[in-house]
Amino acid sequence: MPRPAQPLLLAAAMILAAPMAGALAEESLVNLDAGGLALDKTEQIELKAEDVFLSAKQIRASYRFLNKASQDVTATVTIPLPEVTGEADLDFALPNSASPNFLDLQVRAGGKPAETSVEQQAFFTPEGSKEIEITDLIKSLNLPLLPAGAATSDALKRLSEEDRAKLRTPGYIEPAGDGWAPLWTLRSKIVRQQLLPAGKEVVLQYSYTPSLGSAAGLYFDRANLTGESLTQYQKKYCVTEGFLRAADALTKRLAAPKPPASETAPKTAQPPKTRQTYFGYAFIGNGRWSGPAGRFSLVIDKAFPDNLVSFCADGARKISSTRYELKRANYAPDRNIDILILDKNTAP
Repeated sequence: MPRPAQPLLLAAAMILAAPMAGALAEESLVNLDAGGLALDKTEQIELKAEDVFLSAKQIRASYRFLNKASQDVTATVTIPLPEVTGEADLDFALPNSASPNFLDLQVRAGGKPAETSVEQQAFFTPEGSKEIEITDLIKSLNLPLLPAGAATSDALKRLSEEDRAKLRTPGYIEPAGDGWAPLWTLRSKIVRQQLLPAGKEVVLQYSYTPSLGSAAGLYFDRANLTGESLTQYQKKYCVTEGFLRAADALTKRLAAPKPPASETAPKTAQPPKTRQTYFGYAFIGNGRWSGPAGRFSLVIDKAFPDNLVSFCADGARKISSTRYELKRANYAPDRNIDILILDKNTAP
């Protein structure tokens, strides 16, 4: 989003959550950011409006294009999915790892469901060498292309020693616990051929379940968020002093020793479960539509009024107890956006 040097903190009541650290690593998930529709570049196609809605449950984007030419145009529409690189010690948050469309991304054209295809390629970069494509090799071994998830892990275990050597010898996989970790990189995109009638506007929309990074516990406080970690949070999410004070105060309150409960005392509600959730949206890169939108709107929903949320978006304003909005005219975002939600509404 624009001008990160002028951060805007968007916060509600005090709440706590946890960055990925220490003993909670096994409870943490790493997010992958998607976003940004790409269209064949032509001077005859104008982006009239771009509307984006971001929440932890769903992300929606709507693009209204005008074909200014005197003839119909059939354009290739591309929506890149996040690049996934396998690693032994990372657990990616993928809504549907069993599907090539692992974010369950759905496209609509003119308000109706639109036919799309998924294109995928797998690559590996040997140390000190250029990357090579290994898509055909992985398919020949009947392995999922996605280098994450139980399906890929199980398929690697089922390989014969001979077939496994085809992957292990060049370093495409490595031992991990009682199994194998894929180390290749998958690049995926949703593709559609879209007719743009001459002189007409066409609305293209898509929605998907975001990949959410998360961690649970009481670690978002002055004792744990310091030094380089603090610098990174300030840079990525524009957290301010007020945000840190609120999280630190609640951390201390929830972590304070509780008096022993009396057998005759009335039962009290369980203490809130706290969680840090983070996700993002790729406004730039991946070949997205490069021109400004005549009208641009961004809405971010933090789900609960007492959640604390922070992101970099100069000029955003609160429009409800959970939502914030940024509006611009003739505008193209100049950076991607990352959202941090400190959420105490996690179910026990």
